[in-house]
Amino acid sequence: MSEDGSDPEELFHPAFVVRALEWAEQLTPEELLAAAKIDQVSASGYIPKAALVRLVRRHRVEGAKELSDRLSHALIMRAYAFAHAVCRKFGNEQRELVHEAMTAFLDDLAKKDSIDWWEITFDRELKNRIKDAYRRLFKRHRDRSVTFGEEHERSDGGKHAARVARDASLAAIAEKYLKTPERRRLFMLIMSGDLPIEAPDGTEDLVRLTGKAKSTLAGLKQQFTRIIQDALEEKG
Repeated sequence: MSEDGSDPEELFHPAFVVRALEWAEQLTPEELLAAAKIDQVSASGYIPKAALVRLVRRHRVEGAKELSDRLSHALIMRAYAFAHAVCRKFGNEQRELVHEAMTAFLDDLAKKDSIDWWEITFDRELKNRIKDAYRRLFKRHRDRSVTFGEEHERSDGGKHAARVARDASLAAIAEKYLKTPERRRLFMLIMSGDLPIEAPDGTEDLVRLTGKAKSTLAGLKQQFTRIIQDALEEKG
């Protein structure tokens, strides 16, 4: 029987997740938060992302919302870094694929309390969501051979790391303040993307990408900007 009472014939935590959860129980909240930020598998204190999903949900269910939110932020940052690494070969399409996959993850993280595949094989599940996004968004390239790579460091003066950190912060705000997957998706596209709302002389813009009117997107950007401002004021 898993810790949340799920049927063991359906889903259960693998041994490496169980070990991580048992170890995490011995930590203080601050020690747990420090460990959650470690992203090197070989580093001492590393907690797998699959185990972090369970910890985020566990503390949310137990009423420790602040701890759950802070753990969620660390998890989202690591998940974004992994998703960007997997998608980096797609060039201009990278950001949209990452957003689509992460929206699916954030929706499951926010809505579900019981064990699911995110708590078992996180990286494989995220790759599957990226593949789903690829099939949905790029049907015209259905016959293209795609190989999803592993994460590698990039030497770009820290720009990639800064972008991942920014996206993770925005994703944490979206998860906390926006209720639907579509709203979270639009939030990320508008607030973290590089596309303009409308580019009559260009080939890509948010009007074309979302199918929404320029005025609608401008209104959403104002709403989302206020949400970010409120979130920052609440935090500090």
